[in-house]
Amino acid sequence: MQDSLHAQVDAWRSQLRKGSLELAVLVALHKRPRYGLELADLLNQLKLGISEGSIYPLLSRLKAEGKVETEWVEEKTGHAHKYYRLTNDGRAICRLMIAAWRDFDRAFNRLLEDKP
Repeated sequence: MQDSLHAQVDAWRSQLRKGSLELAVLVALHKRPRYGLELADLLNQLKLGISEGSIYPLLSRLKAEGKVETEWVEEKTGHAHKYYRLTNDGRAICRLMIAAWRDFDRAFNRLLEDKP
């Protein structure tokens, strides 16, 4: 029974992560341009859990939607990285998504505090 409950919470947590991953990537890129593996490492350090197999399709979709643009940059270590940076539209949508996140967070916290 206990294992089943933990499995259900783990599945819910996975869906929660997937639902907020786009915002996490946009926020990380709002701070500065980054390459894909760097983004994945950052999000994993923050316990947001993303694999390399998930980050690149998401970045590709964000590029197709005009939210990010890319640039190949030669590194001093000898190989180039594709850096992702927010476009003007990406910055605008990031700000709107942050506002929506904060509205949701305030509403949810009121619910948890049992205040209408």
